[in-house]
Amino acid sequence: MATAPFAALESRLNLVAVQRLANATCSIAGGSDVAAVFDNGYALGSVGTYGMASTQPTLTLATADVPATPVGAAVTVGAAAYTVAAHEPDGTGVSRLLLEVAA
Repeated sequence: MATAPFAALESRLNLVAVQRLANATCSIAGGSDVAAVFDNGYALGSVGTYGMASTQPTLTLATADVPATPVGAAVTVGAAAYTVAAHEPDGTGVSRLLLEVAA
């Protein structure tokens, strides 16, 4: 029985994992809808006697679904509009896009 190279198996497994865990459908740069994991975690930090709150919306999706030059691309997640601020591929077929709320 022939076995596929590890990289091919890893890529297929990551694709299935993202599809199973997806909690959102997004469109990047007006392309077709793709499944992704959307996270918009809230963080609260202390700045002396004052507090500071922040969020960092992110999308985790298959690298194959990311355009060649995603930074600056428009992204819609549901009815919300964002712009890609950074692309962080992990080298295994999964990428994380850091998003900014579109102005």
